[in-house]
Amino acid sequence: MNKIKTLIVDDEVLAREKVVIFLQDEEDFEIVGQCTNGIEALQVIDQSYPDLLFLDIQMPEMDGMELLRNIDVQKIPCIILVTAYDDYAIKAFEYHALDYLLKPFDRERFLMTIERVKEQMSLYSQGDHNNQLLTYLKESLPNKKHLEKVVVKDGGKIFFVKTKDIEWVESAGNYLKLHVGKTIHMVRETMNAFEQKLNPQEFVRVHRSSLVNIEAINNLESWGNTEFIITLNSGHKIQSGRSYHSSIRQKLQL
Repeated sequence: MNKIKTLIVDDEVLAREKVVIFLQDEEDFEIVGQCTNGIEALQVIDQSYPDLLFLDIQMPEMDGMELLRNIDVQKIPCIILVTAYDDYAIKAFEYHALDYLLKPFDRERFLMTIERVKEQMSLYSQGDHNNQLLTYLKESLPNKKHLEKVVVKDGGKIFFVKTKDIEWVESAGNYLKLHVGKTIHMVRETMNAFEQKLNPQEFVRVHRSSLVNIEAINNLESWGNTEFIITLNSGHKIQSGRSYHSSIRQKLQL
């Protein structure tokens, strides 16, 4: 078995050092990074593709759950939740975490987790692992909380775009254009996947390639019997698709 590339994400220095010390005698593990918050972790995950993530829940800037919502599906590692709160520990398996460590944990408890990681890593085929992670994203996270902000990476910078500030979303090949005022942010995501993350009370799909913030709609004009011309507060106009006519009427109570 190849070495298990491990990333430690915790805002507490002593908590990170504890994991490092406990892993020193484990030759099957390689630590590829230590991060103090989800923002740093996103960058390391993009660069290092870790196999295993020791993840604290409550952290500044971006907490553990928000980090998981923003990781590319193909890059999500196996997850060990690390928390000081019993309620998170109890919910760990609902989040499809491989295991959890309740702070303060001792070496014996840590080694139990390590043995479970080794066992699962040897049993999982890549396909089975991906299926587990897809289940995690599709079933657990969207039911817990709708997406409130999007992490946008542009060069060496990371921007946080609040979903309420997005006027409309436009598909562009394998990317989406998020229209925020006069600014356009590009994210690598499919329209269907992005729509599922949003609050359905705040956004309406008007075309296979267009998604609109309901609060940004200024007026609608019927175009034939099955389409609308939608004028946004910015003045931009979008023509709806025929197949979305009934859902638009229902969502906007027309």
